[in-house]
Amino acid sequence: MNKKIGFLMVTGMGLLLAGCGNQANNKAANSSSASSSSLLVAKSNVKVNSDNMSPQEAVSLISTYCGLRYGGNWAAMAKEAQKEGLQVNLYPSSKYQLSDGGQGVAYDVTAGGKSQGLVYTVNNDDVNIYQNVKENQKSTKLATISKSEMANYVNQEGQGKLVNDLAAKAQVVDKRSGDSNSSASTSNSGNDHKYGRIGTIDVPSEMQGTWYSADNDADSTIKFGPHTFTYSGEKSSTTTQLFKQDSEWGEDEDNYTNEGIQNATKNWGKASFFNMDGSRWLNIRGWVQNAGDGSSYTVKTETIDGKQVKVLVSAGGAGNWVDAVYYQSKDMAQQNADKKFDDLNYQ
Repeated sequence: MNKKIGFLMVTGMGLLLAGCGNQANNKAANSSSASSSSLLVAKSNVKVNSDNMSPQEAVSLISTYCGLRYGGNWAAMAKEAQKEGLQVNLYPSSKYQLSDGGQGVAYDVTAGGKSQGLVYTVNNDDVNIYQNVKENQKSTKLATISKSEMANYVNQEGQGKLVNDLAAKAQVVDKRSGDSNSSASTSNSGNDHKYGRIGTIDVPSEMQGTWYSADNDADSTIKFGPHTFTYSGEKSSTTTQLFKQDSEWGEDEDNYTNEGIQNATKNWGKASFFNMDGSRWLNIRGWVQNAGDGSSYTVKTETIDGKQVKVLVSAGGAGNWVDAVYYQSKDMAQQNADKKFDDLNYQ
């Protein structure tokens, strides 16, 4: 073979391989970040934090992330929701044949209320994402990702403002009772005096965030938002909107037995504060709960292995007896399961 031709063939092949390598590298680079054409709105410097999110903020974060990451129906829904409003309908996960039903609740995300088969389930901070979900048809999740990872991705793409804009008008509608008229739709102000509510309760900032416990041989999670309380056990998760209750409304016993009021307020909590044993406690009861003392919570500092650790104390009963202690990490909760502290009041 002519040496010159051989050289040109080798050189040409090298350039071809280099070109293929550059294309592969470009694909990898592009896959790590959304292109400008795939962004849902213009970029901004607004950042979101997943730690203290209300239910409205959580569904807005998830919708924005999925619109960016998966495009298609998720992106179309997120864009439509900017005009029609974001609404998530809560169903038992058994309504669908999902590969991971999470903690028992399926969140059907819509723009304006009409289902498009965009669903997610939750396992504590992790979210299982689905699309094209239909009843009586098996659905495999697209991915499982934590809300903190979602927030990082959304912030990286400059879409934090969209999360806040969607959350401002978002509605969470609980349809697990089968009553589509039941108003689990959340109101951010809560000062309309409907069913005796006279405003939201402001959860103390030190109490806000996610707390973990492994007491009583069971893993559980409590998350406080600015005006919300979410309890997640091994099989279910419930979010309660925290309101002040008009004392005169509460004195009318007929309100407690009215089925319409019971359905409309099943996700509302009557919240109030009291002082006991040198601590300020937040007490939460069912809106139409006419017996029992509800559950109470306070933040204390305990010494663990020589270090000062902030914990959330859960108590109840006539004596406000401690029933569980929550920590700020799963590992610490496991390491201190059923640990008793000398300064706490146990039954």
